[in-house]
Amino acid sequence: MRYDAVIFDLDGTLIDSSEGIANAAEEAMRVLNYPKMPREELISFIGPPIGNAVIARYGYDGEELKRFNSVFRGLYKDKYLMQASIYPGATELLRDLKLSVFVGIATNKRVDYTTTLLDRLGISRLCDDIQALDMEGKLNKKDLVENSIRTSGISDRKRIVVIGDTRSDESAAKECGADFIGVTYGFGLRNKADITHGRAADSIQSLRGILFS
Repeated sequence: MRYDAVIFDLDGTLIDSSEGIANAAEEAMRVLNYPKMPREELISFIGPPIGNAVIARYGYDGEELKRFNSVFRGLYKDKYLMQASIYPGATELLRDLKLSVFVGIATNKRVDYTTTLLDRLGISRLCDDIQALDMEGKLNKKDLVENSIRTSGISDRKRIVVIGDTRSDESAAKECGADFIGVTYGFGLRNKADITHGRAADSIQSLRGILFS
């Protein structure tokens, strides 16, 4: 094992949450009378907080972002949160990693959603640390990764790797001085050429191969 700490993104990396997030976003858009958006485009926004991308797409202002987030979050929490599944092989990967290294999660999903979802999916017990977006939305992905690194107690950042499926994950890893593995089976990074810092994995199996090589 080349690393002492492995810090995962959640959506698009360990779990496929696209159905629930897209369903909640589409219903919020209907409630607010937004123009219809192709579902494929909507799914491509998953990773960073989806409200920011939706509002930017339509050119709406900050007040509209507050309205969208309020409607979306209520729908997601009450109706769609559990429309998510663990990628095949991810549970076993976490279990095997936890035997010898620090395992963390750093996600832009809000902390209350994250706690509920990970508990019900049985992932919480396989992690040493879970960092999620604060209720006020003041933290960003770099903050979350940095918090997880601090919790790990590992000072040699060459021995730490961040794993995620978006440019936000890649940037956070680079800014924190950690290695990065971009997964191309998620929502953001689609191929190896999209990754400028670190390596690429196109499946949980190839990710396992990199981590245990």
